[in-house]
Amino acid sequence: MSAAARRQACNDTIGVDKGQLDRLLGYAIARANFVGDATFHAAVRDRSVTPLRYAMLEVVGSNPGLLQVQLGETLALSRPTVTMLLDYWQSQDCIERRSTPIDRRSFGIFLTAIGSARLAELRACARVHDRELGLGLTASERAELKRLLDKLAGTAN
Repeated sequence: MSAAARRQACNDTIGVDKGQLDRLLGYAIARANFVGDATFHAAVRDRSVTPLRYAMLEVVGSNPGLLQVQLGETLALSRPTVTMLLDYWQSQDCIERRSTPIDRRSFGIFLTAIGSARLAELRACARVHDRELGLGLTASERAELKRLLDKLAGTAN
């Protein structure tokens, strides 16, 4: 189902009283996230790769040797969450943890050859997904939405 079809499905509940939900910013964000997640999975064609798992692989691929703690800080994740995500990608032979020369208790994260190939595939899927997700928006609306979401998340420049 396309992003447009999913958006329409969300609006097809005419006559159903949703209480205050339609006035809540959080609910609007959650509905948009539902559409985003569904279309991401359709684009990737692998339900085991979540947007967060993709984000982690993207950050590792862009920063070879990044420490686990830096990875967690970058994505605002707890240590246990980082560990679980890294375990997933390691089980797929996509990343490897290497102890660092400065502190052998810390690990740098690197893509394997399989991981580099997988990231290239996922990047292409993410670009397709991003285009489809924003089909109903003009370029200026996309830029404004991105700016407002970054501001809401506290990451605006």
